[in-house]
Amino acid sequence: MEAADIVLMKDDLFDVVVALDLSKVAFRRVKINFFWAFIYNIILMPIAAGVLYPWTGFKLNPLLAAVAMASSSICVISSALLLNRYKKPSYHS
Repeated sequence: MEAADIVLMKDDLFDVVVALDLSKVAFRRVKINFFWAFIYNIILMPIAAGVLYPWTGFKLNPLLAAVAMASSSICVISSALLLNRYKKPSYHS
């Protein structure tokens, strides 16, 4: 049994171009979200674990760490929602 990678719902082949363009835009957004989540975790996770405490005496309140983690998730979700602004490439016949 075989399956199609793209299923056209109309008889317009330009929809294949749109699907490929949308997939590039979505993958770019995934990479951006991954980058920022990675940077966030590299910087703030050690601080939340108390790495700075021996030198500076700074301890992050667990409540603030939870708020920071939730706001990180909200930023990633908001960034992903920018895909709703996707504009189809123009069709020139």
